[in-house]
Amino acid sequence: MNIDVNPNDHADENLQVSSTVKIQTQLETIHQRTKQFSSNFDTIICTAGGFDVGNIKDNDLFEKYEKLDRMNAQSALLTGHLASRYLAEQGFLCITGAAAVFEGPVNYAFSYGMTKQATHSLVLQLAERVDVPKTSDVICILPTMIDTKANRESMPDADKSTWLPPDKVADLLRAWANGENRPQNGSFAKLTFKNGSVIPEFL
Repeated sequence: MNIDVNPNDHADENLQVSSTVKIQTQLETIHQRTKQFSSNFDTIICTAGGFDVGNIKDNDLFEKYEKLDRMNAQSALLTGHLASRYLAEQGFLCITGAAAVFEGPVNYAFSYGMTKQATHSLVLQLAERVDVPKTSDVICILPTMIDTKANRESMPDADKSTWLPPDKVADLLRAWANGENRPQNGSFAKLTFKNGSVIPEFL
């Protein structure tokens, strides 16, 4: 099942949410549709997120923060909330943070840094396994640069040889979800791309 502002042609079920309506307002519908699909998920993954540059001096600071809070922190918060209701025993919950922010500071991307820090804090809270199954594993991946269309368009002249291919990141997460070399609960894994492979470094 895919929950996103855009549908995924590869998903068995798509729940398209609005990017302009508060998540709280849409929450009842999200729960209804989720329960119709399944009440028990072995794997729940949040890959939603966004990026923008800017510093504390900017006049549009609050506008950027609100946008990135929704894209980064609130999407992760929704994922954790859904996991508290629907994650199965021995389940795998993975949330996407940011290597640059974890290693920080990122004063060139102030709002991005704040919202990703909030995401990292959420993972630490969830890894206590108070509201998700005690047998589950909560992991945070910390990607470096991901090879997406948006990143290519914004940095056309950059060296992309070390950018993370999304399909190879997906392969790694699939293996972890299936229990293959799954990291310990509470792990933060920095992901880099070297010699054709995604390399996790646990921080």
